Amino acid sequence: MLVKVDRLSAGALPSRIRQVQSHGRWAIDFAEFNCALRASGGLDPGSVVLLAVKRASESTICGIQLKDDMILTIPGGTTVTAMIQPGLSYTGAVVPTAIWAEIQAAAAGLIVEQAADRPDAIRLATSDAQTIQSMIEQMADGFAAVASNPAQLERPPVALIEYLGALAEARAVSAEGDKGIAGLGSRHLRQACAAEEFIHAHIGEEIPVIRLCKEIGVSRRQLEYAFRATFAVSPQEFIRTLRLNEARRQLTIARAHGLSVTRVAMEVGITHLGRFAANYRLLFGESPKETFHRTGTA
Repeated sequence: MLVKVDRLSAGALPSRIRQVQSHGRWAIDFAEFNCALRASGGLDPGSVVLLAVKRASESTICGIQLKDDMILTIPGGTTVTAMIQPGLSYTGAVVPTAIWAEIQAAAAGLIVEQAADRPDAIRLATSDAQTIQSMIEQMADGFAAVASNPAQLERPPVALIEYLGALAEARAVSAEGDKGIAGLGSRHLRQACAAEEFIHAHIGEEIPVIRLCKEIGVSRRQLEYAFRATFAVSPQEFIRTLRLNEARRQLTIARAHGLSVTRVAMEVGITHLGRFAANYRLLFGESPKETFHRTGTA
């Protein structure tokens, strides 16, 4: 899965992501974020992602408003979008869809005729969520060793199967009283995402808020609310941080293409270079020139 990430705020503390994987066949992520991020990418077909959310911090993934103790299931082939807020903490497992179907059938007595074709979420009882979280944390150190074992290339280790089995059983029990939490799919989410696509497509142009309103067909107040509800920032703040992130991507390859810092800034729609340098350092912890020189010419 190739993920594009835009940082929307600087973090007072570093985010921590620990990943154990076996050649793309299975993976476990332990993530704790301390800054705001916007991420998007396509999930590989044939795999399923299961996120056990410890702290939600008002984050959203695939249009679903996360809650503490929630299990989010994302089927293969899904275009994943995430709005991550500081404090989000989860454990994510990636396994082949066929293996997840086997685990559900064995652990929960379910016959899965067809994998879900869209993300869904179930909120577990707090006691079940705590038990599952403790279980995976205790097994975490053992995953790295088995990940490098050639015998584990095709099938996840027993410990991971046991964890997913406990997760499937708790999820099935919770589903009896909770038929799933549908994606937000709200008008505000659609408006904000449409505006985001337009900004990406016209990043080098001047984009006043009134232009966005006209393109999306909403009032300034409606657009402001849509951005606050979806991204937790104003439209102006979102455009600024999106430009800074795009500038950072371009700066990592600028020397190899004979571009200057000034040229990169102008190509992503930044015209005030002094303010650009200050905002860039605040968001990324270094100046544009430091990024430019650090990446080299290769």
